Amino acid sequence: GHVNAFRYIGGVPKTLIPDNLRSGVTHANFYEPVLNKTYNDMADYYGTVILPARVRKPQDKSSGENTVLIASRRILAKLRNEQILSFSELQKKVKTALEQVNEAPLTGKSESRWTAYQAEEKEYMLPLPKHPYELAQWGKAKVQPNCHIAYQRKFYSVPFEHLGEEVDVRATQSTIEIFYHHQRISSHKRLLGKATYSTIKEHMPPDKLFFTDWNKDRFLHWSQSIGPSTGKVIELIIERAVIEQQAYRSCFGVLSLKDKYSELRLERACSTILSLTSNPTYQQIKNMLEKESKESAVVQDNPISEKGPQGFRRGAKYFGGDDNA
Repeated sequence: GHVNAFRYIGGVPKTLIPDNLRSGVTHANFYEPVLNKTYNDMADYYGTVILPARVRKPQDKSSGENTVLIASRRILAKLRNEQILSFSELQKKVKTALEQVNEAPLTGKSESRWTAYQAEEKEYMLPLPKHPYELAQWGKAKVQPNCHIAYQRKFYSVPFEHLGEEVDVRATQSTIEIFYHHQRISSHKRLLGKATYSTIKEHMPPDKLFFTDWNKDRFLHWSQSIGPSTGKVIELIIERAVIEQQAYRSCFGVLSLKDKYSELRLERACSTILSLTSNPTYQQIKNMLEKESKESAVVQDNPISEKGPQGFRRGAKYFGGDDNA
């Protein structure tokens, strides 16, 4: 309603004085009223200020109340005998009737409401922005380790400085905006259709820029170069993910194990895992390699004689003899 009113009068009042309606004022208080977030967001967009009327003080907006009463009565009187078959038709007829009300001469004067507004108030209005305000939905999200937040199964990047922080998300039909402590830190065109990630490379930390180049083909080619079992593990991890990109971190984790344990041991571990489960994970493979390394270290620290365990024995000298006797 406000957006249409501003468009109709060609400007924005510097102050808005609404009732304490629940959809506009969350908590009524003369000194510090708590405004509905979307309503306050709309006011900020237009640069105006909301000053709710005092509770049970109709005189705070008596002029506005009376004007609405006059307009509604005259419009209803003009339409009371009309047969209207659609909402769009109703809108057109109400608009025509409203124009007639605003252009009719005021009682005892030659000017109309519209000419009076143009002459006395228009110059004090704030200018309209280039685009009208879009109704938005607000929500909260946490910045994930991959520098993205999730909103309705889509992912939008955020500057890496905010990793782990809780942020506010403002979503319109066309835009996703992300705020931290009331400051906008990221803005994206809203994703539609099959696209699931919107990433701005500048949001990635310098040592993580490669993340933006990850894709299924790259991981499959990399894993198959290590061995067929490793390739199969990566293929299964990607296929299991609801959203392909969700698997990329797990894939990178598996393939990075070669740096610590060697490609040969990674391929062998993947082969073993595949014989045990059809749903291999990074953690399973990592645990297997760690266990193997610990067992190997124990064997190296405690070598076993080829003759087998000897127990405790006293040499021949103990009995007065010679070991070489």
